[in-house]
Amino acid sequence: MFKKIALILALFVCTSFAQEVHSFVGYGSKAVLFEFSGLSNLGANNFDGGAGMKYFLTSQMALRGGLQVNVAGSTTPANPGTGDVGIDGSATSTTLGIEAALEYHLTTTRVTPYLGGGIGFSSTSTDYKPAVFGTAPLYQSETKNATGSGAGTTLNFFVLMGVEYFIVNEVSLGAEYRLGYDLLSPSDQEYSSNRPGSVTVTTKGTSSHSLYLSSAGFLTLAVYF
Repeated sequence: MFKKIALILALFVCTSFAQEVHSFVGYGSKAVLFEFSGLSNLGANNFDGGAGMKYFLTSQMALRGGLQVNVAGSTTPANPGTGDVGIDGSATSTTLGIEAALEYHLTTTRVTPYLGGGIGFSSTSTDYKPAVFGTAPLYQSETKNATGSGAGTTLNFFVLMGVEYFIVNEVSLGAEYRLGYDLLSPSDQEYSSNRPGSVTVTTKGTSSHSLYLSSAGFLTLAVYF
């Protein structure tokens, strides 16, 4: 493993010195963003949980955006015994989000520190149905947006400070600190059943907020085109 890392580092160094890296961007420069998972496998993962792009409005001012789409689900078999019937259970979660930020680069050299700020919005919904089995008739409950599941809308404001380093003219690595403020407005939990005569029980969620400092976006791999 250490030999592999050393080889990758050597390739980076050789590539960097083989190409003269100079003032790299200008108006209209654009890049696709990835989360960089390390030198051991050169992994490029989703940017901030989704897809990210950057576009330079001027030679030093860049607008970046991120789109988050996460749909997950699972099924729990009922596994009824002999002579019984069953209804499979299920669990789903859907998150949609968007983020935008402005970066002001202090230089246009190979190593460029930047400052900026941005805003993000995301919405999450969940649904849970337990598996049931036994003799007919069967009744199944359903819980939408369960308390504590993260269901609801989140509004995020943040300021950032980072550094972008160009390995070659078209590829850079960046890292940043982010000071942010989150506002969570949870969805109402709804519990219902298909049992005749049952009613839907609604439970109000509790709003919350948080202030945090993190190294979000560390490390970011940008590929310019």
